[in-house]
Amino acid sequence: MRRYLHFLFVLVPLGATAQSKPVPPAAFLVQGSLPATKARMGYLYYKKDTQSIVDSAAVHNGRFQFKGAVPALPQATLVLPAPGIPADRSPERLPIYLEKGTITVAGTDRVMYAAAEGTPLNHESTNLAAQVQSFRKQLDALYAAYEALPAAERATPAAEAKLDQEANAVYEKRQQVYAAYLKAHPANPYSLYVLESYVGPMPQASSYAALFGALDPSVRSSPYGKVMQQRIEQLQRVAIGAVAPDFSQANPDGKQLKLSALRGEYVLIDFWASWCAPCRQENPNLVKLYNAYKAKGFTVLGVSLDNAQQRAAWLKAIDQDSLPWPQVSSLTKPNPVALTYGVNAIPQNFLLDPQGRILAVNLRGEELSKKLAELLDK
Repeated sequence: MRRYLHFLFVLVPLGATAQSKPVPPAAFLVQGSLPATKARMGYLYYKKDTQSIVDSAAVHNGRFQFKGAVPALPQATLVLPAPGIPADRSPERLPIYLEKGTITVAGTDRVMYAAAEGTPLNHESTNLAAQVQSFRKQLDALYAAYEALPAAERATPAAEAKLDQEANAVYEKRQQVYAAYLKAHPANPYSLYVLESYVGPMPQASSYAALFGALDPSVRSSPYGKVMQQRIEQLQRVAIGAVAPDFSQANPDGKQLKLSALRGEYVLIDFWASWCAPCRQENPNLVKLYNAYKAKGFTVLGVSLDNAQQRAAWLKAIDQDSLPWPQVSSLTKPNPVALTYGVNAIPQNFLLDPQGRILAVNLRGEELSKKLAELLDK
């Protein structure tokens, strides 16, 4: 199912920045107006050098503002959560670009449907968002209808298959819009961000590299283009056919466990977290497959993205979900192993052969069951 849970590397909010001084050179000013919003605080997530920034501002009668120095990489996320919803879990978010000048964010109640204007990248983003907004609303409606089903009906394979089929049809239409933009605008810097949306949070290195290579050299050599090139090279190191990078992390008892210690078995590296609902939903299926194939040379290595404050929740989740395989975590954000493997969203997994070579990526449910049967039912 195309439902991804993104995680943010969140720092402590820096405090309100709603001021009305003139915008200095090389600075951005974000001015927002959403009269019907229920949000009382707004949050702006972006990168400044190597630091992850979360700025915050009070929302008064739907109005708010942020300002600051323009970062080297302008991509940011504006979040206006409903009261009681943590900002890093809120779906009410809008991608914006922190360029020099005044950026206006206008809408009614939901920031995810607002428009950002005033600078080149924001103008391009708003124009393309208008083309795909109907697809987002269709997906919202499909998932809302699915969640409204009685629990027993929602859990049936038929209901999930129907949702998958309908959601994938909408998703493919959106992809066609992104592909058309990339083809028509190879020299526009905004194409880098469209490409990122097109490939999604779990891209295949080969297709990612091909699409990136079709962009104009001026775009590929830009600051964000260089970041994307590094990302592609990282993904190529963990692509199908590559030997999985070795690593060592502590298990719940504090003892170091090395990936290479599991050589000789088929290993599924499972990136998950106690707070990741899709991960927890997949666990019963994974337990079933583990029990079916553990005697035939299959094991799982869980890599948790929980942090130190979530250690108790991590251990509780292992117990509640009856996970019998080895578990490790750095209990830090970010987890260094997740960075090495290019993991930007979870659940995510890598299936390795007994020699440690990557056989498949992101197999779940029936797909994983079929692959294990192919390999081990001999």
